[in-house]
Amino acid sequence: MVTGSLALGIVGFIVVFIFAWIIYSLSVYISVRIIGVQVPFLRALFVTLIVSIVSYIINLVAAGFALTFNLAIFIIGVIVSFVIALIIYKYLFDMDWIKTFVMLIIASVILFGIILILALILAAIGYLALGSAFSSLSAAP
Repeated sequence: MVTGSLALGIVGFIVVFIFAWIIYSLSVYISVRIIGVQVPFLRALFVTLIVSIVSYIINLVAAGFALTFNLAIFIIGVIVSFVIALIIYKYLFDMDWIKTFVMLIIASVILFGIILILALILAAIGYLALGSAFSSLSAAP
């Protein structure tokens, strides 16, 4: 039986996954266009979904071997995920190795920029919401 909080958690996980997947796909699409390869956005969505699932499984297995959070295992999982992503993008976007590597670096920079902008927007919204909530408070005499 699924309780209300568990259902909300599952729905929240799915919404966050789809939102992150679209943002990651957008950064990959923009970076592929920057290096001069013509790829449709739906193909970028499909390939990034494959890369995301494979990377998640690799990091889940790496965390399973560690049984606790271990920085060395995490770094090895990230490196293996990067190499697997490089291979997947190379063959599914039909690019050479250098273009694929540059595309991943540019996509990472673009993704960082998008996340930074979204974080600043959310921080501003939170500041405005909390600022108005506490505006009626005054200091004790």
